[in-house]
Amino acid sequence: MYFSEEDARQLNARIRQLEKNTGVELVAVVVEKCDNYPEIPWKAFALGAALSALVILLPTLARPDWLSTYSTLVHAMVILGTGTIMALLTVVWPGGARLFLDKARAEGEMRQYAQAYFLENELFALPNRTGILLVIGLFEHQVVILPDSGVDGRLPAGALQTVMASMTSELKRGNRKRALSLGVGALEASLQTAGFAPPAEDTDRIPDALVQEKGGGDD
Repeated sequence: MYFSEEDARQLNARIRQLEKNTGVELVAVVVEKCDNYPEIPWKAFALGAALSALVILLPTLARPDWLSTYSTLVHAMVILGTGTIMALLTVVWPGGARLFLDKARAEGEMRQYAQAYFLENELFALPNRTGILLVIGLFEHQVVILPDSGVDGRLPAGALQTVMASMTSELKRGNRKRALSLGVGALEASLQTAGFAPPAEDTDRIPDALVQEKGGGDD
């Protein structure tokens, strides 16, 4: 869906390497968007209508004698039409829609999506509670990492924030494969620093395949 077969194969191999070197189970999920964000087209409509109304209003104030029933009708059509076009652009153009995305709202939706996935797939049921969920929101350009209790308390302070920041910068550049690859590498380094080492026996309980979902935008 979001990666070629070869890219997905390489990323899966990188995830398996992390698990082999640390004994931690990593589940990586790449999701198109974590919510529909129905308010975005309305925000775009309101902005388009307001800007076009302002453009129309200024010359009208200078020459009020220009006003007529016909011109008023035309002005209303222009205002509504501009708002509608901007709203439609946010539906077909993710980059334009992202301009109207509230960062705090996106963060909340990302975390809610990750928490629901963690619980629904019972990632807490792993031995020693050593599971980690990594979620990438392509539309949101954000990353959430949820470590289980057997990992969270052992990681260095700020380690996950550093990993997420490096991934986010690559996502904003459109480098989704590099973002995930760098994130897995940085996460592995943090785990090894925290003392996680190769397990004495195979502890793999979860399929290593990279998960690709449509997410909250799926009807």
